[in-house]
Amino acid sequence: MTTLAPQRFDPVFFPGLEAEEAWPPPRFDFAASWLNDPDLAFERGTSGEIIFVRRCDSLRLILDIETAHTALDIKPRSRDFLLLRLMPSALRFTQAIRPGAPMPPPLLGGPMVPAAEHHLYAATTTLVGALERSGGATGVALLEALRRTDPGPAMFEMAAARCVAENGFGLEQVGVLARSLQRLAQAHAEVLAAHAIQPDYEGMERMVASAARVQLLGGRWTRDLLAHALQQLEAVIATPRTTAETLIRTATEAMEKQFYIGQSTELVEQQARLRDRLMDLAMFWQRTAAAWASVHPETADRRDLDALARNALRRLQLASLYRQ
Repeated sequence: MTTLAPQRFDPVFFPGLEAEEAWPPPRFDFAASWLNDPDLAFERGTSGEIIFVRRCDSLRLILDIETAHTALDIKPRSRDFLLLRLMPSALRFTQAIRPGAPMPPPLLGGPMVPAAEHHLYAATTTLVGALERSGGATGVALLEALRRTDPGPAMFEMAAARCVAENGFGLEQVGVLARSLQRLAQAHAEVLAAHAIQPDYEGMERMVASAARVQLLGGRWTRDLLAHALQQLEAVIATPRTTAETLIRTATEAMEKQFYIGQSTELVEQQARLRDRLMDLAMFWQRTAAAWASVHPETADRRDLDALARNALRRLQLASLYRQ
């Protein structure tokens, strides 16, 4: 992984705040009374949309985060506006956010989250082909046992024990195979988890494009340097997203191609390298993407836009993060 510390590399300042003001805050402490109802929650939809939920009324309102402040009667550039714009980033780390909920540690510069059980289960399903090709009778039995075992860190041990108890296979024979598969599944699950917590790149790209358009339309002179800089940034801001997409595609294809269990050590090492690169991307762009999400293009201070554009362009110059 990179030796550069994201929090020390060209620090990100959120728009509309004083330079010394820490952001994000430790909690989602909205000032508006209607956003502090204990029956209220924000959830992330299956396609990435933000869903406003009011449980007592069985209300589920799908929100476009760029216009949600209007629906919720929140003034642009206010503190509640900035908190609301953190929702897409925060919901990458948790299923739902209620009033007063703690801010996810990664948005505060804390550690990233480990692979969840559903990532381990998804990674295990990709090993089915390898088991069927090269596991022999032991592999087929272990595969069947895995299908009847609840997902979790101990699923391979439990499946191996079931093979020994129910199918009469030797413990050493099954154990070697189970350990190899467990290491490989865990390595791929960590790649899936690293990809799942990538920042809201698409939202950042849309906001850069919107800011560039507003500055171009409202430019006070033909060669507005800020508008020109935003246009330049718009042309390359998709680089982190496309890099992340390439990395996860490479990791998935490596697991799905024709390989044998004996190659598991090499694959584990490859998956670890891809995981590290995805984690580097996530750490270096998490706060920058969240800061861009906090922009209201029509009322943004030009100085804030200039600082954010410079910050993003500097991060895009780290060529090692984006090598193919």
